[in-house]
Amino acid sequence: MVGRSFVSSRSGGFTLIEAIITLIVVGILATIGATVISGGFRNYFLGREIAQDDAQGRLALERMARELRAVRSTADLDISVANQVSFTDLTGTAITYRRNAGTSQLERSQNGVAGTYQPLADNVSDLQITYLQNDGKTPETTTPGNVYYITVLLTINTQNVNTTYRSTFKPVVF
Repeated sequence: MVGRSFVSSRSGGFTLIEAIITLIVVGILATIGATVISGGFRNYFLGREIAQDDAQGRLALERMARELRAVRSTADLDISVANQVSFTDLTGTAITYRRNAGTSQLERSQNGVAGTYQPLADNVSDLQITYLQNDGKTPETTTPGNVYYITVLLTINTQNVNTTYRSTFKPVVF
Protein backbone atom coordinates (compact mmCIF):
# COMPACT_ATOMS: atom_id res chain seq x y z
CA MET A 1 0.00 0.00 0.00
CA VAL A 2 1.22 3.32 -0.93
CA GLY A 3 0.95 5.93 1.79
CA ARG A 4 -0.81 9.17 1.16
CA SER A 5 0.80 12.38 2.22
CA PHE A 6 -1.36 14.81 4.04
CA VAL A 7 -1.33 18.32 2.54
CA SER A 8 -2.72 21.16 4.53
CA SER A 9 -5.41 23.24 2.95
CA ARG A 10 -3.59 26.37 4.15
CA SER A 11 -0.32 27.05 2.39
CA GLY A 12 2.60 28.80 4.19
CA GLY A 13 2.08 32.53 3.34
CA PHE A 14 0.20 35.65 4.41
CA THR A 15 -3.35 36.39 3.47
CA LEU A 16 -4.23 39.61 1.68
CA ILE A 17 -5.88 40.98 4.83
CA GLU A 18 -2.74 40.35 6.92
CA ALA A 19 -0.54 42.12 4.34
CA ILE A 20 -2.87 45.15 4.17
CA ILE A 21 -3.07 45.47 7.97
CA THR A 22 0.73 45.25 8.21
CA LEU A 23 1.14 48.01 5.60
CA ILE A 24 -1.36 50.25 7.44
CA VAL A 25 0.41 49.79 10.78
CA VAL A 26 3.83 50.48 9.23
CA GLY A 27 2.41 53.59 7.50
CA ILE A 28 0.98 54.93 10.77
CA LEU A 29 4.27 54.35 12.61
CA ALA A 30 6.25 56.04 9.80
CA THR A 31 3.92 59.06 9.89
CA ILE A 32 4.29 59.42 13.66
CA GLY A 33 8.08 59.07 13.40
CA ALA A 34 8.32 61.64 10.61
CA THR A 35 6.21 64.10 12.60
CA VAL A 36 8.40 63.73 15.69
CA ILE A 37 11.62 64.11 13.69
CA SER A 38 10.24 67.11 11.79
CA GLY A 39 9.26 68.81 15.06
CA GLY A 40 12.72 68.16 16.46
CA PHE A 41 14.40 69.76 13.44
CA ARG A 42 12.03 72.73 13.58
CA ASN A 43 12.81 73.31 17.26
CA TYR A 44 16.54 72.97 16.63
CA PHE A 45 16.53 75.59 13.85
CA LEU A 46 14.36 77.94 15.92
CA GLY A 47 16.69 77.59 18.90
CA ARG A 48 19.71 78.22 16.70
CA GLU A 49 18.09 81.37 15.27
CA ILE A 50 17.25 82.67 18.74
CA ALA A 51 20.80 82.01 19.96
CA GLN A 52 22.38 83.74 16.95
CA ASP A 53 20.15 86.80 17.24
CA ASP A 54 20.75 87.00 20.98
CA ALA A 55 24.52 86.80 20.56
CA GLN A 56 24.52 89.47 17.83
CA GLY A 57 22.33 91.84 19.81
CA ARG A 58 24.25 91.47 23.06
CA LEU A 59 27.68 91.81 21.46
CA ALA A 60 26.70 94.83 19.37
CA LEU A 61 25.12 96.62 22.32
CA GLU A 62 28.09 95.83 24.57
CA ARG A 63 30.52 97.21 22.01
CA MET A 64 28.47 100.38 21.61
CA ALA A 65 28.23 100.83 25.37
CA ARG A 66 31.95 100.22 25.92
CA GLU A 67 32.94 102.76 23.28
CA LEU A 68 30.33 105.34 24.30
CA ARG A 69 31.59 105.16 27.89
CA ALA A 70 34.98 106.27 26.54
CA VAL A 71 33.74 109.52 24.99
CA ARG A 72 36.48 112.14 25.28
CA SER A 73 33.97 114.82 26.22
CA THR A 74 30.19 115.08 25.98
CA ALA A 75 30.83 118.11 23.77
CA ASP A 76 32.30 115.60 21.29
CA LEU A 77 28.92 113.89 20.88
CA ASP A 78 26.95 114.64 17.71
CA ILE A 79 23.32 114.26 18.79
CA SER A 80 21.79 116.04 15.79
CA VAL A 81 20.91 112.93 13.74
CA ALA A 82 18.12 110.72 15.09
CA ASN A 83 19.03 107.07 15.74
CA GLN A 84 22.67 107.66 14.97
CA VAL A 85 25.48 108.60 17.31
CA SER A 86 28.82 110.10 16.37
CA PHE A 87 31.54 110.89 18.88
CA THR A 88 35.28 111.11 19.46
CA ASP A 89 36.80 108.67 21.92
CA LEU A 90 39.75 109.17 24.28
CA THR A 91 42.29 108.27 21.57
CA GLY A 92 40.89 110.90 19.19
CA THR A 93 39.16 108.35 16.95
CA ALA A 94 35.88 109.54 15.41
CA ILE A 95 33.28 106.74 15.65
CA THR A 96 29.75 106.56 14.25
CA TYR A 97 27.03 104.00 14.94
CA ARG A 98 23.90 103.87 12.81
CA ARG A 99 21.12 101.60 11.61
CA ASN A 100 21.16 101.09 7.86
CA ALA A 101 17.48 100.98 6.85
CA GLY A 102 18.31 99.40 3.48
CA THR A 103 20.11 96.38 4.90
CA SER A 104 18.58 96.35 8.43
CA GLN A 105 22.06 96.23 9.93
CA LEU A 106 23.66 98.02 12.84
CA GLU A 107 26.82 99.54 11.42
CA ARG A 108 29.97 101.14 12.79
CA SER A 109 32.32 103.54 11.06
CA GLN A 110 35.70 104.76 12.25
CA ASN A 111 37.41 108.08 11.44
CA GLY A 112 34.65 109.16 9.06
CA VAL A 113 35.99 107.29 6.06
CA ALA A 114 33.19 107.25 3.48
CA GLY A 115 31.73 103.85 2.67
CA THR A 116 33.58 101.96 5.40
CA TYR A 117 30.69 101.00 7.62
CA GLN A 118 31.20 97.61 9.25
CA PRO A 119 28.09 95.56 10.07
CA LEU A 120 27.78 94.59 13.74
CA ALA A 121 24.33 92.97 13.79
CA ASP A 122 21.78 91.82 11.22
CA ASN A 123 17.98 92.05 11.29
CA VAL A 124 17.99 95.28 13.32
CA SER A 125 14.48 96.67 13.07
CA ASP A 126 14.99 99.61 15.44
CA LEU A 127 17.81 101.61 16.99
CA GLN A 128 16.86 104.34 19.43
CA ILE A 129 19.45 106.51 21.12
CA THR A 130 18.22 108.80 23.88
CA TYR A 131 20.35 111.41 25.60
CA LEU A 132 19.35 112.38 29.14
CA GLN A 133 20.30 115.24 31.42
CA ASN A 134 21.73 114.74 34.93
CA ASP A 135 18.30 114.02 36.49
CA GLY A 136 18.08 110.87 34.36
CA LYS A 137 14.61 111.77 33.07
CA THR A 138 14.78 114.92 30.96
CA PRO A 139 15.78 114.25 27.35
CA GLU A 140 18.54 116.41 25.88
CA THR A 141 18.15 117.12 22.16
CA THR A 142 20.17 120.24 21.47
CA THR A 143 23.25 120.68 23.66
CA PRO A 144 25.72 117.76 23.75
CA GLY A 145 27.47 119.29 26.77
CA ASN A 146 24.33 118.69 28.86
CA VAL A 147 24.26 114.94 28.16
CA TYR A 148 24.75 112.98 31.36
CA TYR A 149 23.30 109.56 30.45
CA ILE A 150 22.91 107.73 27.15
CA THR A 151 20.24 105.08 26.59
CA VAL A 152 20.52 102.72 23.63
CA LEU A 153 17.55 100.56 22.62
CA LEU A 154 18.30 97.90 20.00
CA THR A 155 15.58 95.67 18.52
CA ILE A 156 16.42 92.50 16.58
CA ASN A 157 13.48 91.16 14.56
CA THR A 158 13.48 87.97 12.50
CA GLN A 159 10.76 85.63 11.32
CA ASN A 160 10.44 83.87 14.68
CA VAL A 161 12.10 86.23 17.15
CA ASN A 162 11.57 89.82 18.24
CA THR A 163 14.02 90.80 20.98
CA THR A 164 14.81 94.22 22.42
CA TYR A 165 18.04 95.04 24.23
CA ARG A 166 18.44 98.18 26.32
CA SER A 167 21.37 99.74 28.09
CA THR A 168 21.70 103.01 29.97
CA PHE A 169 25.11 104.27 30.97
CA LYS A 170 27.06 107.36 31.86
CA PRO A 171 30.01 108.31 29.68
CA VAL A 172 33.24 108.59 31.62
CA VAL A 173 34.38 112.08 30.70
CA PHE A 174 37.95 113.08 31.48
